Order: sequence, then structure tokens, then C-alpha cells
Amino acid sequence: MNQDLLQILTGVLGTLGFALFFHVAPRHLPLATVGGGLSWLLYLVCFHQGRGVFVSALAAALGVCLWAEILARVRKAPATVFLIPGIIPLLPGGSLYYTMSALITGDLAVAAARGKETGLMVLGIAVGILIASEIVRLFFWAEVRRKKLMARSGRGKN
Repeated sequence: MNQDLLQILTGVLGTLGFALFFHVAPRHLPLATVGGGLSWLLYLVCFHQGRGVFVSALAAALGVCLWAEILARVRKAPATVFLIPGIIPLLPGGSLYYTMSALITGDLAVAAARGKETGLMVLGIAVGILIASEIVRLFFWAEVRRKKLMARSGRGKN
């Protein structure tokens, strides 16, 4: 449990560093940083429940993407301001490093295993962002459609 809290804390600090690097506006910095902690928390919850790296990364990316879309509406800012820093803890840098190291040393079995893990993590992130973006798009499409229908029915009464 303490190791998980330490991982979440380092995820938050890493997110803060990248948010500063990407010049996130100071008024958005705290919430963008919290997104990184949220993404790693979601990843750890799923991973500790026995889900693989793909499902864990998918759930974490989906959660942080929804977080970013909600904050974009609330804070009147682009969703990428919150999304890009939020997915930083999910990026499989260590796994990619060990894949490349195994390739260089000629250990193809380890390279294949680590490469598969890296690919599944990246695919999970991409699919999670895609699903969340589509959910938000469909929700707002339905809302616009509802407003148009309400306006038409209101005009018909006059």
C-alpha cells in the first residue's frame, strides 16, 4: 500500500514537471497535475484486480480523458491541456527501455515479452482515449440534437 502511494505521488510530481515543460497555464496547473495522479491511481486499481496491462492502461486513459473533457468544459480550456500531462505516468518508458536493452544484448525472449507489454500498454492508452472521446462526442451530439428538437417544437406552438 505504501509503495502504491509512493507511485501515485511520483506520478503526480512527474506530471507536474511535464505540465511545466509544456507551458500549461498556471491557473490550470493544479488540475492538470491531479490528472496524472488520477491516471496512475486508476491503472494501479485495475492492475491489482488482476487485469492485464492493456485493460489497466485502457481504463486509466479512459478515466483521464473523461477528466480532461469535463475540465475543458468547466475551465473553458482545450482538453489537451489536461489530457497530455494526465497520460504522462502511463507512458511505458521503462518497458520500452528494457525491450531495447534486451534487443541489444540479444535476449530475444525477454525482448519479445517486454515488447508485447509495451505494445499492449500503448494500445490500451490509445483505445482508452478513443473510447472516451467518442463518448463525449456522442453525448454532445445528442445534446445539440435535443436542443434543436426543443427549438423546433417551440416554434411550432407560435
